[in-house]
Amino acid sequence: MKTHTVDFQKVFLSAPSLFLILSTDFTILDLNDSYEKATMKKREEMIGRNLFEVFPDNPDDKLADGVSNLSRSLHAVLKEKKRHVMAVQRYDVQGPDGIFEERYWSPINIPILNANNEMDCIVHRVEDVTEFMTLKNEKFKNENINLDLQKKVDEMEVEIIKRSREIQKLNFELEQKVKERTETLLKREALLAEQNKKLKEQNKELEQFTYITSHDLQEPLRSLVSFTELLEKEFGGTLNGNGNLYIDFISQSSKRMQALVKGLLDYSRIGRKKQLVEVDCNQIVNEVLSDITLTIAESKAKITVDELPKLKAYSTELRQLFQNLISNAIKFRKKEVLSEIQIFASEREKDWLFSIQDNSIGIDQKDMHKLFVIFKRLHDRDEYDGTGIGLAHCKKIMDLHCGTIWVDSKLGEGSTFKFTIPKF
Repeated sequence: MKTHTVDFQKVFLSAPSLFLILSTDFTILDLNDSYEKATMKKREEMIGRNLFEVFPDNPDDKLADGVSNLSRSLHAVLKEKKRHVMAVQRYDVQGPDGIFEERYWSPINIPILNANNEMDCIVHRVEDVTEFMTLKNEKFKNENINLDLQKKVDEMEVEIIKRSREIQKLNFELEQKVKERTETLLKREALLAEQNKKLKEQNKELEQFTYITSHDLQEPLRSLVSFTELLEKEFGGTLNGNGNLYIDFISQSSKRMQALVKGLLDYSRIGRKKQLVEVDCNQIVNEVLSDITLTIAESKAKITVDELPKLKAYSTELRQLFQNLISNAIKFRKKEVLSEIQIFASEREKDWLFSIQDNSIGIDQKDMHKLFVIFKRLHDRDEYDGTGIGLAHCKKIMDLHCGTIWVDSKLGEGSTFKFTIPKF
């Protein structure tokens, strides 16, 4: 089979479009025959010389800006490594006799990059649109348009060229502003990343401090509770006045403090041993219901559990989440109505949506903002016991799972706590 070799140099030289190849310092490296013919200069007069030395501005045109506009475009290509299309330019060309001829061009500058994304050269391609402008002017002359109209047309042409220059200038300024804004955004992102890193470190230190403090408080609190119970047992019936009341106050306060410290310790432990495992939510809920069997029996609560999914989660924390939400649904039941709780889940595109619905006392809308805040209680201890940490636990557990938790509730009508767990 016969192989044909294409002479690309010959193709380039004979191409009808006007091509000029420039180095990165704007030295003319090569050009095709069409470019040589259009510019009325010999190849040997151009190759090896600087572009703007070969093609200076027309000194007789006080508004000439061909050199400055082309220079801007080429520098933009060097800087951004992207092609740049220029507006139609008036850029007069000097003939062999030294006289400048009026010329109009439509240029585009194209970067040529090597495998390392470095600039090898720039291809400057132009279309000579002078003939179009000349034909247009001749048409006006041949049709004998009156002088006033011709003057207005000329003014419009001048205005168009002026606007074109303004647009080009604004384009360069806009590109510069976009680049500056991009650099500012990148700096802000870097600063934000550094601040997030510091915040994570500070949170880690805070969790460690909370854990150590809560753990160290356990022992003296146990001693205080034990000795208070001994006082009550030994002297409870012999004290005069308010003695028994004082002992009872100390005992209740110590136990409440013990519950708070335990809750704080549990809160600090959430997520300390992060390990995602495959869990069966049906099994977790069944274990929780088994643990609180006595509470369910005393409240006569009716709990319905639909089929729940298997998914990847932090097993211990997820169990604590279900226990807190189910226990709360029972705790805040209406006194005159049997508690009814439904637990179900639905699969979505990127996560699972869980719902725990009850017919409890509900939540006032004005209290919603403090629902998941640690130590924020919505009811007096005389009405409902607790530490105010349970729902804060739930919020932290959801943050650990990269999920969300919220509640739909109406005062007196019940609540539905909802949370999502992503499909890891």
